[in-house]
Amino acid sequence: MSHTKCFKSYVVFFLCDPHVAAKFVIKSGVYAYVGSCGKSCLKRVTRHLNRPVKKRWHVDFLNCAALYAVVLPLCEREVAKALASRCDYIPGFGSTDDPDSPSHLFRCQLDEVLQYVGLTV
Repeated sequence: MSHTKCFKSYVVFFLCDPHVAAKFVIKSGVYAYVGSCGKSCLKRVTRHLNRPVKKRWHVDFLNCAALYAVVLPLCEREVAKALASRCDYIPGFGSTDDPDSPSHLFRCQLDEVLQYVGLTV
């Protein structure tokens, strides 16, 4: 059992055209990126919605339009695990610190994300 503190999570939705982000092949569609809020959800979500110039994380390399974000009362790992079993995903994207999940970038819509994590629209 892990003793890592569990923060709320966020999901940022992007509309992507086909491209390569770092080494990852992105097809066209709506993608959901799952992250952990840490101490400040607002700061992290704003960073992704504003598309930073300085590229640090896998998600920064997406050449996609940020659409919107939701904050969930669930751990990042729980959300990623639930989506990995139901949505298409980009293997290894954003999940280097989460060996139980094959990805943190999923090709699915808001209603699907909420349904798959046990919430309703």
